[in-house]
Amino acid sequence: MMWMVSILAVAACLWIATLNVRRCSRRFRTIVCESIRCVLIIAAVILFWRPEQTSVVEQTESQRVIVLVDHSKSMSTVDAQPFNPAESPVPSSRLSVADAFAKSPAWDELDSRWDLVVKDVFVDDVNQSNLGAAVGQLGFDDSASCVVISDGDWNAGESPLGVVQEKTLQAGQRFALHTITVGSDQRLPDLELFGVSCPTVAIEGKPLRIPYTIANWFPESKAVTVRLAVDGEAVEETSITIAAGARHDGTLHWMANGEGNHQAEVSVDQFSGESDLTNNGSQHQVDVRPESLRVLIVESEPRWEFRYLRNALIRDPGVEVNSLLFHPSLEGVGGGGDDYLAEFPASVSELSEYDVIFLGDVGLSEGQLTEDQCDLIAGTVSQQATGLVLMPGREMRQSSLGSSPLETLVPVIYEDLQKSGQATTTSSQDQGNRLALTETGRASLLTQLADQPSDNWKLWQSLPGFYWNAPVQRAKSGGEVLAVHADAANEFGRVPLLVTRRFGAGKILWMGTDSAWRWRMGVEDKYHYRFWGQVIRWMAYGRNMAVGESMRLIYQPEQPIVSSPVSLRASVMTEEGEPASEPSVELFIRDPSGQSSTITLNHSEGDWGVYVGEAVFSQIGTHQLTLHHPSEDKTLNAEVAVKGRAVEAVGRPVRIDVMREMARLGQGRAFATSELSDLIQTLNNQVARNVKTQTIRLWQHPIVLLGMIGGLSLFWILRKWAGVL
Repeated sequence: MMWMVSILAVAACLWIATLNVRRCSRRFRTIVCESIRCVLIIAAVILFWRPEQTSVVEQTESQRVIVLVDHSKSMSTVDAQPFNPAESPVPSSRLSVADAFAKSPAWDELDSRWDLVVKDVFVDDVNQSNLGAAVGQLGFDDSASCVVISDGDWNAGESPLGVVQEKTLQAGQRFALHTITVGSDQRLPDLELFGVSCPTVAIEGKPLRIPYTIANWFPESKAVTVRLAVDGEAVEETSITIAAGARHDGTLHWMANGEGNHQAEVSVDQFSGESDLTNNGSQHQVDVRPESLRVLIVESEPRWEFRYLRNALIRDPGVEVNSLLFHPSLEGVGGGGDDYLAEFPASVSELSEYDVIFLGDVGLSEGQLTEDQCDLIAGTVSQQATGLVLMPGREMRQSSLGSSPLETLVPVIYEDLQKSGQATTTSSQDQGNRLALTETGRASLLTQLADQPSDNWKLWQSLPGFYWNAPVQRAKSGGEVLAVHADAANEFGRVPLLVTRRFGAGKILWMGTDSAWRWRMGVEDKYHYRFWGQVIRWMAYGRNMAVGESMRLIYQPEQPIVSSPVSLRASVMTEEGEPASEPSVELFIRDPSGQSSTITLNHSEGDWGVYVGEAVFSQIGTHQLTLHHPSEDKTLNAEVAVKGRAVEAVGRPVRIDVMREMARLGQGRAFATSELSDLIQTLNNQVARNVKTQTIRLWQHPIVLLGMIGGLSLFWILRKWAGVL
């Protein structure tokens, strides 16, 4: 279209000029005038196409090349080939080789147009090694090249790969990032203790189980002694043999005695030749408290699961049990013991007193739960961090909860039920059907019934089976399946039978069989109550971090990391037992250095007396928290032990894949420490190619515009000279 317009414009101009020359008596003067007109119109058509002139200008000014040297803890690993093997043939630390590389006299061969700048990157006072942030601060915009000397490891911040990709796109084609990988891709000999999971709160008089994992990175087997000491006194030790390159999962036990804070330390032997002696021990702070848990069991018929669970909990001195039996053949609620309730708790304050609620074979129907009660249960779980255990029965009355406010809490999707509302699965074997732990279930503390983790899988295989399971399609998204039917499957996979999930501040467990009581066969309550005891304490753990007369304080994560956000959730009740309604509450924080600060927790939606907020603890150590009641002269005190970040491990292989990918994304190359001359040659070639291109836009250049104006003026004068005007 533009070509056609241009051609028509030039043709029209020539046609008009020809006509003017033919009919004018002063032909010579007219020819001169019309020639100027044609030149101006043709020039205008050319400028309409926006012509540009591009020229190449040689780069003469200096350009920066930044050499970044990683000084994080992992760089102290002694596995790098020395920069000058002739002088020192034995391996050196990665950092010493990196420094020697950055200070080598060979850099004198660098082109004079390069301005060499060497920068060191150190970890901060909380052991953060943020390689991504260090690379991002290099100044991609005002430098033409960067050289990163590192082992590719980091323990904080975002991945350096994403940073390099983003910054390179902004810097353009003239920028290049090269990498130098320092260290070995082989693991150094080491005995590594990790995976120590020690709760911050323990119950007085109850055994505390501390799982741990040990990895043997030596080329030979090692006989290792694992020790648990509390307040400097040995509590338990065990001897094991770990094969070369293998790992061992174990558990240590301590009978928690003595209220207050205790220091627990798990340690293993140190061996000659270990690359890192700092990972042979792990210290933790444990707050021992007397147990006082309240459990509510709501059931229809007194089936065996209900009877044995209730009896086991009643015998536990640390648990207070209340039961509510909706027996369909009785006019009112059933039961004959002192623990039975006459009616379902009617208010928020009454129901929120319970740490865990068991819902058995009950549903939304006349004579059982009402919709208001279901809404109260859902809100208590979500807002007050109360745990909820769902145990459907053969009548499958829980299927009616799908039309109640509890529907979103049920972590599974049921099959379409028959009119009878029953679904059974029987087995021809005397042992019945069995539960099979999933990978998630094997790692969960809820399913650890054996004293040692290595024996747990065999124990679950030996447990008495079941003869009924709830008809389930699959688990909902967001839930964790701990156990499935060992044999039954559908189009979604194995039928889930033990599922957990979180809902708001609370935890939920769904069990799709009614035969856990059969685990008592030959061992009494050993496994049956161990399982339910672990479930109850797992659910009540969070809401009992800090408890006062009318206030609770929950913080997540339970073991905060320095400089990371911590969510705070306070539940506040008035003296009359009603939820507080003030817009906010104040939380005072005193850090280990004695400095004080104030955090405002704002009222959450709903009439639950819940206040939420967030804090960041910038110091390692114990912080004192004081929560003030908004309308009464009451306070709640708590202690939060803030840990440092995991220090970069010494002795691990270099992350050569990360270094290579950084170079690829940075439009550069990955080099070894022995290739300094190749790196310098690459940089010299780059600076020679880094020429500037200069583009002149003729269609908007001032001289061209002035020329057009001058041509128009000349054309006007010539028209008078030719006698046209």
